[in-house]
Amino acid sequence: MTVIRNSMRQLRRTPLRACLFILLLMFASLLLSLGGSLNLLTDSNIQRLEKVFMTIGTVEQTPFAVVRRQTWDAEVKDYIFRDRKEYGKSIPLSALDIEGAEYLSGPERRPYFLSYDPSYKIAQEATGFTCITILEAEPYEDCVPAGPVKMKVNRILYSYYPIHNMIDFYFCDHNNPEPEMLYAGKSYIMYLMDGLPHGWRRSQSGNYEWEWVPAGTVSSNQADLTGEAVPNFLSNLYYEEVTDGFYETEHGKAWLELVKTVDWHYHSVPVTPVSDLNLLMAFYNGDAYVIEGRAFEQADYEEGRKVCMISRYFARNNGLKAGGRLPLSMVLASYQGSSASDVFCMFSPDYGCLNADGRAYEPFEEGDYTIIGIYDRSPGASGRGDYALADNEVLIPAGAAGSYGQNIAAYGPVKASNTSFRIPNGTIEKYRKLWEEQGVEGLEIQFYDKGYTQLKENINSIRRISVVLLLAGVITALLVLVFFCHLLITKQGKRTAIERSLGMSRRQCIVSLLTGILLLAAAGSFAGSAAGCRLTGEVVGRMEAGGHYDTRYSNGIMGVEGNNEEAIVLDASANKAVTAASGGGLFIMAFLISFGMAVGNLKKEPLELLGKREE
Repeated sequence: MTVIRNSMRQLRRTPLRACLFILLLMFASLLLSLGGSLNLLTDSNIQRLEKVFMTIGTVEQTPFAVVRRQTWDAEVKDYIFRDRKEYGKSIPLSALDIEGAEYLSGPERRPYFLSYDPSYKIAQEATGFTCITILEAEPYEDCVPAGPVKMKVNRILYSYYPIHNMIDFYFCDHNNPEPEMLYAGKSYIMYLMDGLPHGWRRSQSGNYEWEWVPAGTVSSNQADLTGEAVPNFLSNLYYEEVTDGFYETEHGKAWLELVKTVDWHYHSVPVTPVSDLNLLMAFYNGDAYVIEGRAFEQADYEEGRKVCMISRYFARNNGLKAGGRLPLSMVLASYQGSSASDVFCMFSPDYGCLNADGRAYEPFEEGDYTIIGIYDRSPGASGRGDYALADNEVLIPAGAAGSYGQNIAAYGPVKASNTSFRIPNGTIEKYRKLWEEQGVEGLEIQFYDKGYTQLKENINSIRRISVVLLLAGVITALLVLVFFCHLLITKQGKRTAIERSLGMSRRQCIVSLLTGILLLAAAGSFAGSAAGCRLTGEVVGRMEAGGHYDTRYSNGIMGVEGNNEEAIVLDASANKAVTAASGGGLFIMAFLISFGMAVGNLKKEPLELLGKREE
C-alpha cells in the first residue's frame, strides 16, 4: 500500500500532465471505439443486405417505329386514330447468353397458358358478361350493315346466355368502313357479341337500336417455339355465307371448331409457369403476397412438382383452399404479352383460338394440381398493367407444364412483363459492360434492386471513414502512450534509483512506476470507449433517420403505381462489445508499453541512474 501511495503522490505533483494524458487517451480511445464499431456495423449490415435485397433485370424489345392506325366507327361515321408501336421480328432469348454473366435465376421468357374447365367460376356471382354467340341468321331484306340492320335468327350454335328464344336482332358491321352487302333469303354464320345501342352518344331521346357487332374472326396466329408463324388457310372472317355442304368444307369445319372454343372465354384461367417467384414483378415489388399456405420452394422448381398457387379472388369464387386440388387442362400457350394485359375478368384474347389446321387446340397438359398457397394483392396495388397478375391467375413451377411447342397460339415481341433474370447484388455495372460488349440492338435492359446500389455505396463510405478513424486511433494511442510513458516512467530514473537504494524490490519498483499511469490509462481508455459508444449510437440514429430507400427501383427506372418505401434499420447490436474491446485493448497496450519501459529502468544500476543528468 505504501508503494501505491507513493505512486499516487507522484502523480499529484504533476496534475496538468496527468489531466492531459487522460484527455488525449480518451480521444484516442474514442477514435478506436467509433472506428471499430462503424467498421463492424458496416460488415454485418452488408451481410444483412445480401439476404434482404435482390437484383432483378427485365428485358424489353424496343419498337422500331410508331405508326398511326385508323379504326372505322360506324356511329360517328369517321375514323378513330390510335398510335401503335411496331416491333418487327421477336428477338430470341439466346441474345442474353452472355459469357461471364452470373445469373442466379433465368434468364427466362415466360409464356402463359390457358386452362379450360367448365366448372371454373372466373367472376363473382351476379357479374354480367358480354354475351358472345355464334349463330346463323338472314336479313329481312337486302342491306349493307353500315348501321343496325334487322336480321332473323335461324340457328344458334353457341351462346353464353340463353338467347335461344331470340327471333330477331340488329347487326352492325361497326368497324368496317366498307361492309359487304347482305342478301335476303341467304343464311350467314356469324361470330358476334352484344354491343352498345347504336347512336347512344348522339341521341337525346333514347330512341336507338341495341346492336350486335363482330366479336372475332375465324383465324389462327399459331407460331413455333422460335416465333415463326405457322402458315394457315383460315379466312379471318367474322361472318360467312352458309351454302349447301358448307360444313363439309374446310372453312365450314373451322367454324364448327371455333364453336368449341367460345366457352373458353367464360371458363378459363391463365396459368403462368415460373422458375423463381421473385422474377414476377408483382411479388418482387410486394404487390402480391401469400396469405394462406406457402410459396414455391426450390424442390418444387427442380422436381417440377404438380403444385400451384392461386389468387384469393379465384379461390373465393370457387371455394378452394390451400391443400386442395385444382384440375388444370392447358390448351394453349401465348407469348403475346402478359396475363394481366391480355386476360381481364373474362378471357378475351386478340388472337385466334384455332391452330393452323383450323382445329381447336387439344390440351397439352392435364391433371390435378395441389394448391400449396393462396396469394392476394397488397392494398392499393393495381390489378392492371403489364406487371400485374390477372384476377384468376394460377402459378405453377416451370417444369410442371409439359411440352407445349405445338400449342403456341400467339407470339409477340420481348416484353419486360415476361422476360427477366436475377443477378448477384452489386453486379449491375459489371453486367452492363458485358452487355455493351455484345453489341445487341433492339433490347433494353432495366435493373431493379430496391435501392441496394445506393445503400451499399453509403455503407461503403461509412466503412472507409471507419478505417480512417481506426488508423487515427491506433496512431494517436501509440504516440500518446509512448510520450507519456517516457515522461512518467523513463524520466523517473532517479526515483527508481532512490526506491531501490531504500531497499525496495524490483517488483515493488515496477508497481510504484505502473500504478499511477495504469490508473490514468484505465480512466482515459474506458471513458473514451464509453464516449465512442454513445457517439456511435448518435451516428446510427442519424443514419436511420434519413435511411429511407425506394424498394421499387433504382438507377432512374420508371416505377409503377404505388410507393413502397421502407426504413432500413441498421444493426448496431455489437456496439457495446466493440466498446469494451477497444477500451480493454488500449489498456493492455498501455500496460505493455509502460511495463517495457519500467523493466528498462530496472536494468540500469542505481548509481548509473543517480549520476544521469536530467534532460
